[in-house]
Amino acid sequence: MRHEAQAQPRPLDGILQTVQAAHPEKTGKWSLLLPGYGNDYLWLEYPEPVETADEFFAPFRVLVDPYSGEIISEHYWGRTLWSSIYQIHASLLTARLGVEIGRFGFDTVCFSGLLLFISALTGLYLWWPRWGKFKKSVAIKRGASPERFYFDLHKTTGFYSSIILLILAFTGFSFSYVDYIKPLIRGFSAVKEKHLEEPDVKSKVISNAPPLSIAQAVAQASTIFPDAELRGAETPDGKDGVYCISKRQPGEANRRWPRSKVWIDQYSGKVLAVQDPDQFTAGETFLNVLWPLHSGEALGLAGRILWCVSGVAPLALYVTGILRWRQKRRAKRLNAKRPAKFWPPS
Repeated sequence: MRHEAQAQPRPLDGILQTVQAAHPEKTGKWSLLLPGYGNDYLWLEYPEPVETADEFFAPFRVLVDPYSGEIISEHYWGRTLWSSIYQIHASLLTARLGVEIGRFGFDTVCFSGLLLFISALTGLYLWWPRWGKFKKSVAIKRGASPERFYFDLHKTTGFYSSIILLILAFTGFSFSYVDYIKPLIRGFSAVKEKHLEEPDVKSKVISNAPPLSIAQAVAQASTIFPDAELRGAETPDGKDGVYCISKRQPGEANRRWPRSKVWIDQYSGKVLAVQDPDQFTAGETFLNVLWPLHSGEALGLAGRILWCVSGVAPLALYVTGILRWRQKRRAKRLNAKRPAKFWPPS
């Protein structure tokens, strides 16, 4: 993206009008995600286009230069290489086969997180060294035989990646099965559904009254979170729809999709509901950080890189595990073919 160092981003209202003019058939709610945290462009998303209504998840996205207002690209989710990789990760591409099949695929992938969690946990138990042998258990012996090398590679990879794999597995499982986790969390902290879910609020329709602009809605949200960074906005969905303004307070683990939100009547500007992570209980905070923990963004760029590298660990573990299994099986066959030794009685 090219722009002058002193240039100011274009108003969000003007950018939205440009996109709506290019797609007049897409009426209703649009979501705007501001640049930042690795994204230089402004994303506008139309959540439920009729063209992909029979798919599990396939919103229409428009990429816009925030300084020139130029539309850079547009696509339906899952139709680009990058979004296809996401679909493989989230649902094994079943999202394109229909809503029900896509949901089943997503649930299956999330459930596999539980299997990974159990596998990593039992691996740690089997690896746990005796007292005084810890250093030897987390190192690869130089000049060792192939059998010993694969064994050392398996156990060291498992040890150094175990904590991250347990986090990835648990958080991935939670995305579809959080209702099974909430009762456990309520054992030590309260969890109020209204603090985590989108409120059921509507605007009071006023005849002949023009709706607020995005800028006016943002200004109203700033009275609730004056020191927070603007991250996104959702426009009203229909005549009784509301604005939803997303801001990020200092210290929030969610960087791109924070939880500091304000729902605003599109006519009067009245604040209808507020979601404030600073008011969350310990249990609600735990649920709130599941996504940034899964993506690694809770630890910034370094966390995302470390999470990405750790994503290769399961492949390394399964490959080295299979190699060790084959080595042991081959050794067992060789031992079985050797003639038995009989010693004469004394």
